Order: sequence, then C-alpha cells, then structure tokens
Amino acid sequence: LSSVVLLGMGEPLANFENVVKAVRRIHDELDIGMRHITISTVGLVPEIKRLAEEQLQVTLAISLHAANDEERSKLLPMNKRYPVASVMQAAREYWEVTGRRVSFEWTLIAGENDTPEKAQELGKLIYLNCPGAHVNLIPLNPTNGYSGGPSQREAVAKFVDTLRQFGVEATVRVRRGIDIDAGCGQLAERFQELNVTSAEALPAR
Repeated sequence: LSSVVLLGMGEPLANFENVVKAVRRIHDELDIGMRHITISTVGLVPEIKRLAEEQLQVTLAISLHAANDEERSKLLPMNKRYPVASVMQAAREYWEVTGRRVSFEWTLIAGENDTPEKAQELGKLIYLNCPGAHVNLIPLNPTNGYSGGPSQREAVAKFVDTLRQFGVEATVRVRRGIDIDAGCGQLAERFQELNVTSAEALPAR
C-alpha cells in the first residue's frame, strides 16, 4: 500500500475530526507519506480552510464537474450553499497556505460538460482563481439512474488540449471495475437494488 484516497464513502470533510485523525494514523502507523494521501470533497468551504490550517500536506481534490453555479447546482446541490466562487477562493487559500497543488475532479458527460466551450470556461476559471491546479478528467460510469453517457475519445482529447491553452494540465483517469458494478456511482446503485430485492422477498406480515 503506497497511497490512500478518501472518497466515495460519504463526504470526508463532513467528518472532519475523524478524518484528520485517520490521516495522521495512516501516516504514523502505515508509514505512508502525507503527499501520498488525498482527501476528496464536494467543496465544503469552511472545512477546506480548516484543513489548510492543519498543515497536513495532503492533496486536496475538489469535485467540480461544472464551472458555473447554474450547471454545478444541478449536478451538486451543495453548490447552492457553497457556490463556485467561494469554492475557488477556498482552493486558492489551501494552495497558498500549504504550498500543495489542488486537484479538481471533472466527470466527463457526453454533450454536456465535455465540449471545447466548457473546457474554455474551466480553464479560465482555474487560470484566474487557482493557477497551477490540476484537473482529473473522469469518464462517466454507466448507471441506470442517469441518462448521460461517457465522452468519446475525440471530445476528451480536445478538452485536454483546450485546458492546456490556459496552462492547465489534465489527467484522464482510467475507468476500473465497471464490469462488476464497482465503478464510481455504481456501488450505491447496486446496493439500493439489493435492498429493494431483499425487501420484496420478505414474507408479508
């Protein structure tokens, strides 16, 4: 085990004290360097600032997925409490206090947020508010509850090239586990399906 990423089990920063304790134990007891530990968040602004004050040197990954409030609020309701501008300000403060590059997560949805225009909007947002940040591009995993689909290779390539025009580097993540419903977003759906099936199998009282 050489690295740890805290995400996918609820919002880590909503459990701030325990997450910080866990990070310290992972570092002290498993001998995993702080720079090999990533904490992912939907963008809880007060907690991002608290995390900066802890000076843990962990990587902060912020789920963005849209570069304006109207579109991001549709994807992430938390944006109504902490809009894009406040999230970007908190990200910049984290970078300035810790010296650690911030990562932004962007799930690519075909025809919605994978166009050159959306890449320009994202590139400009990062260039003006959090220069030096990195973008993780994540192909959308198929789920029954959402009609969107993953982006085509050509669209992904254009998105990456457009970001580079703003000095923003991006990494396209490899989708793993989708064949066994273990990809991002699939486990929760499968769990719900199993619960429904189990409930239907219960004898009537």
